[in-house]
Amino acid sequence: MGHRRGFTLVEMLMVLIVLGLLATIALLKYIDLRNTARTAALTGDFRAITVAVVNYYAEYENWPPESGAGQIPNGLTPFLSGDLANSFDRPEYTLDYDNLTAGGTPLIGVSVTTPDSRLMAKFIQTFGNRAPFFQSGGSRLTYLIHGPGGFF
Repeated sequence: MGHRRGFTLVEMLMVLIVLGLLATIALLKYIDLRNTARTAALTGDFRAITVAVVNYYAEYENWPPESGAGQIPNGLTPFLSGDLANSFDRPEYTLDYDNLTAGGTPLIGVSVTTPDSRLMAKFIQTFGNRAPFFQSGGSRLTYLIHGPGGFF
């Protein structure tokens, strides 16, 4: 019998199994990197909103009024830049500006919600659950800008 060229069925199956495992690992790493990038974008949004709110307070000596989820508070648009000046609603998450009063002290914060549980877990892992970040119910993370004792 002559010398045969080619691969056996077992060799081909082993190669396919190894390639499948590598593809799965790469996909999971991609998802984690994508969520890390979204967390970095959220950090920038928190900072930009904080600067806008503090500038609003310096201009009007009052905090911007409460707004609904995904909506920009009235009068805050001139202090915002980029996409934040158009909407607080992002494809991956929604921002909600909160202006509450507790015991005569204003509580000013920005909350984030997302339907993606992995993304919310990444937010919580990155920001933690210590001041000025507060988690409520596992589906909402709030960044407190001003509260008892002043700015955070």
